[in-house]
Amino acid sequence: MAQLTHHVTAYRGNTPKSSRELQMHSGQSLTRITAIGAIFAIMGGAANAQVRWDLADEYGADALTGKAVTNFVSLVEERLGDELEISYQAGGALGYNSADHFDAVQDGAVPSAVTLLTQLGGIDPIFNLSSLPFIAQTPDDAYLLWKAARPAYEEAFEQNGMKLLWAMPNPPSGINAPQPITSDEALAGLRIRTYDVNGTQTMINAGAAPLQVAWSDLIPQLSTGGIDAVLTSADGARQLSLWDYVSDFTELNYAMGLFVMHVNQDSWDQLSDEAQTTLTEMIPEIDEANWELMEASIQESYDIMEENGMIVTLDDAVPQEVFDMLQEAGAPVREEWLAATGETGEQVLSRYEDLRSESSD
Repeated sequence: MAQLTHHVTAYRGNTPKSSRELQMHSGQSLTRITAIGAIFAIMGGAANAQVRWDLADEYGADALTGKAVTNFVSLVEERLGDELEISYQAGGALGYNSADHFDAVQDGAVPSAVTLLTQLGGIDPIFNLSSLPFIAQTPDDAYLLWKAARPAYEEAFEQNGMKLLWAMPNPPSGINAPQPITSDEALAGLRIRTYDVNGTQTMINAGAAPLQVAWSDLIPQLSTGGIDAVLTSADGARQLSLWDYVSDFTELNYAMGLFVMHVNQDSWDQLSDEAQTTLTEMIPEIDEANWELMEASIQESYDIMEENGMIVTLDDAVPQEVFDMLQEAGAPVREEWLAATGETGEQVLSRYEDLRSESSD
C-alpha cells in the first residue's frame, strides 16, 4: 500500500504537459490500483474461504438427532478447523418439516438436513426399509440393516444431487396410549398417530384407525382429541411429555426408523478434497457413537416416563398373540415393499441376512 501512496503523490506533483501524457499516467495509475486491488481481493478471499452450511432438523436440540448433530459439529470443528461452519437449525426453525427436507436440500434452499428417511418413500420405496415392521427388532440388527442398505440409499441421494453422510436410529417404536396394548381389542378402532406409510398400513391391517401426523403437529392433534395414541419411541414420548396426554407406553420393538444427514452436492463440492476425505472417514465413527447414544437413551427415557406417572409395559409382558397379530398385519407391507423395490430390495435383504449370519458366528 505504501507503493501505491507514493505513486499517487508523485503523480500529483508532476502534472503532465499533454493529454497523451495524462492518459498514460492515468492508465499506469489505474493499472497499478487495479492490480493491487486484485491482490488484496485474492488475499481476502483466501482468508474468508470458509464454507457454511445451515443444517435443518424438525426435531429439538434435546432430541437424539440434536445430540447427534452436536457431536458431529464438535468433530467437524476439531478436525476441519475453520474450513466448515455448521449452523444447526433445530425445531423446524427454517420452516421445513422432515418430509420437506429432501426437496429443500436438493434445490439448495437448505445446504444440509437431518431427515426421517421413512418419510421419503414417495420419492423412492427403498427409503421405507427401516420402518418395515419387525425387520430389525434390536439395535444391533438395525445397525446391520443400515450397513446393508447404505449403498442403495447413497445411490438414491446421488441421483437427486445430494451426498449421504451419517445415520441416527430411532429407539424401537412402541405405542403411547390410554391403555396398555396387551390384547387385539386394545388396538381396535384406536386413533393412532403414525409417522409413515408402513405404520399407517400396518395399523389399518391391525384394526386401528391411524392418521399420519408430522412431529410438529402431534401435540395439537392430541390436545384437541384428533388422535388418542402415538406410535413412536420412548425418546419421542420423553421429548413431548406424552404423559400429559396418555397414561401408558407399550414396548413392541416394532421398528427403528432411521434419520440420516444429507448435503446438497454443490455445497459438498465447495469443500476441499482433503475436507471431503476427512468427513467421509469420520462417518463410521459417527454412526457408532449414534448407535451407542440411542441404546443408552432407552432405559433413561423409561425412567423419566415412570417418574412422571406413565406406566411402561415391557415386551415380555405383552402376550405373544399380540405380536402374532401385528406380524400378520405387517406381512403385506413387507411384501409390497419387496414388490416395489424389486431386485434392489432383494439384494439389500440378502446382504442384511449375510451380515446377521456373520455377526452370530
